[in-house]
Amino acid sequence: MRVISWNVNSVRARLARLLALLRRHEPDVVCLQETKVPDNGGFPFTQLGAAGYRAILHGQRNYNGVAILVHDPARRCDLWAFDADSPSHEVVGVASGPGVPTEVRRGFPGDPVPDEARVVSACVGKLQLVNVYVINGVGRDSDQFELKRRWMAALGKWLQSLPETPPLLVVGDFNVAPDDRDVWDPEGLQDRIHCTNEERAWLKDLQGKRLWDLLRTTTEEPGIHTWWPYQRDAFDLDEGLRFDLALGDGAVVDLVERMWVDREERRPAGRLGKPSDHAPVIIDLAEP
Repeated sequence: MRVISWNVNSVRARLARLLALLRRHEPDVVCLQETKVPDNGGFPFTQLGAAGYRAILHGQRNYNGVAILVHDPARRCDLWAFDADSPSHEVVGVASGPGVPTEVRRGFPGDPVPDEARVVSACVGKLQLVNVYVINGVGRDSDQFELKRRWMAALGKWLQSLPETPPLLVVGDFNVAPDDRDVWDPEGLQDRIHCTNEERAWLKDLQGKRLWDLLRTTTEEPGIHTWWPYQRDAFDLDEGLRFDLALGDGAVVDLVERMWVDREERRPAGRLGKPSDHAPVIIDLAEP
């Protein structure tokens, strides 16, 4: 099972690149962040449907927005309700009969900013899958920094409350570089947004004793980046950060076969248009 997580930085602006990515990697599931389109207009359902993918949306005009693309028909029969309050958590088919919950969860309980489209979740391919776009935080002195703390704490509380089965996979743009190995210039960026001790502590609290950074279960290699600013030739100089993460519980850790970053997607390519400032993260998993 192949899962891709990508901050697409506008699904409309990056549509040609997204379709090329689907052809290149043939993923079973794609989690997108910063789609920047509302649910009721602008999302490229037709083009993605022609490529064999159905979309689960939690969108917002101009800002935020998350989506899960599921390859059809390979995974659609494993789509079921994602709701900690549901009376049943067994895997059921979408068309299993009346009364079967089929809606995914948009947002999460206790979200301090429920009007912002930042989390969408579903159970796909026998995994509990959560796709997140964490608040940026702006800077230590901003109200957004404190909001980021509260938001991550609330998200972590919900994640820890989810059922132990099926396996839990959480992917997305966390806007936190977990440690100095994930920062091109740890000394120069010390105490800067994404790299502060506070944010790293919030991320550890969110993970708790349940969730592991899947990349670090496969390698300790430093300098694996997923984001580079557009300015100052940062990509060519590899002046990047890693804050596009995949977190998994122990059951998911045991399923990981390979995980890597598609750096080539971040490289400018004229015919496909300007790239996102993020590169896709790709996770190959054994079947649960």
